[in-house]
Amino acid sequence: MHLDNFVNIISGKILNSPCISSINKLTSKLERVQIGDAFIAKNKDDAKEALNRGAYAIITDTYMDMIDDEVAWILTSDIEISILKFIKYIKLINSIEIVFFDEISFLLAKNIIRDRKVSIVSNVEELLESLDKKYIIINFDILLFEISYLQDYDNYLFSITKQTLFETKLEFDNEYYSLTLPKIFIKDLNNVIAFCKQKFIDVILHINSGAFLPIFINSNATISSYGRSMRFVYSSLDSSLIKRYIQFVSDATWGKSLCITNNYYDNIKCINFSSLESIKFFFRDSRYHFFIVDGIKQDEIINILKYNIDSSNLFD
Repeated sequence: MHLDNFVNIISGKILNSPCISSINKLTSKLERVQIGDAFIAKNKDDAKEALNRGAYAIITDTYMDMIDDEVAWILTSDIEISILKFIKYIKLINSIEIVFFDEISFLLAKNIIRDRKVSIVSNVEELLESLDKKYIIINFDILLFEISYLQDYDNYLFSITKQTLFETKLEFDNEYYSLTLPKIFIKDLNNVIAFCKQKFIDVILHINSGAFLPIFINSNATISSYGRSMRFVYSSLDSSLIKRYIQFVSDATWGKSLCITNNYYDNIKCINFSSLESIKFFFRDSRYHFFIVDGIKQDEIINILKYNIDSSNLFD
């Protein structure tokens, strides 16, 4: 790419009169810098290392010493906006499809997609490094240019042969699978599979259940292993996911549910909480089996609980 065109695309300003007239690609990863590349430098040391690796241009949002006058030094007011403008240009000329997946579909895609023409990324810098792919799946929104969104597919592409709260057996493409995947996420799985079928993307139905199971706890509010206890916690910052969790536990009519929240939700008993630490005391209330925590990441719930893992299994 001609240097002047590149500078115009990213809305930058050349600070010197370099000897070079073109660049190959733009990267923010030092380990990926090759001869002829433009590099986004966050500090002087990174810029120096990129030059040692053969970078032809250094992009920065602050002034720094130009330690090599032969390469281009380019100033931009906003690195992320410049990256997005470059991505927009490459997306257009290479017909790349960037697709937004919600958090659950994104995790499922990471589990089942096995195709080199697809990249699954969670931030702008990773997106920049994936512009050699035909499809890029993201879990963050972009306002600078148009992206696609995963669609809802009503027709299931697999047959469910047996299903419990946390396990599903199904037939897909003449193969049988036993998945430790809560039934609340089966429609999400179908949406991801349908997208992949439509785009001729290869999938393998092997799922890491840890990303989708709730936190199982015992009566002392310490973490138990899957199958050891039928008391569990689901937690999320996403109110739409909280509503799905509430529907999920309402199907388990043999147990009582509690929503720990500073909001209000229908079809479940709600109770307010004052701090993260106070939540643990609710988990000790033996009247309840299922807990939905609104406004807290699941990892944060794990951090306030003590591990007490027992290898025996209720489902054996």
